[in-house]
Amino acid sequence: MNYVLNDSKMFADVTDGIAIIINSETGIYYGLNGLGTAVYENLMNGASSEKVLASLKSCNGAPTDIEARLNKFIDAMVGYELILKGDVSDAEANIDANIAAEDNFEMEVSEYNDAQELLLADPIHEIKEETGWTPEKESIGYSKEETAERETKMEV
Repeated sequence: MNYVLNDSKMFADVTDGIAIIINSETGIYYGLNGLGTAVYENLMNGASSEKVLASLKSCNGAPTDIEARLNKFIDAMVGYELILKGDVSDAEANIDANIAAEDNFEMEVSEYNDAQELLLADPIHEIKEETGWTPEKESIGYSKEETAERETKMEV
């Protein structure tokens, strides 16, 4: 199975081997550990989950339940709507065995809402493709219902 970033509402960055994915609609962000980031990067570069699994299995010390661990991790990312099923690609996977061993073959995705209000307060989230950014919500084209819905998401 191939996956892509859910770029309709998520944006991501990898810095120093750690991925941060931000939901622009809710302001909730997600952090991946080192091995989780390596798996995520391989998936985003077009490697299928099957090729990622094969790469993980080839690492010295890979546990017998590595497939279940990978599936749990991918299911969590899909559940958080970070990634979606994507077009088939034949890119190869390359997992660094040192990173896998360092994280004890654990792939983690953690959810954080501590910066939610700050992230949603940033006016960049009020951009519409047709009109661009403007400080007045009415000129952006959000109805009162859409504005109320977005504000409700902030309270989650």
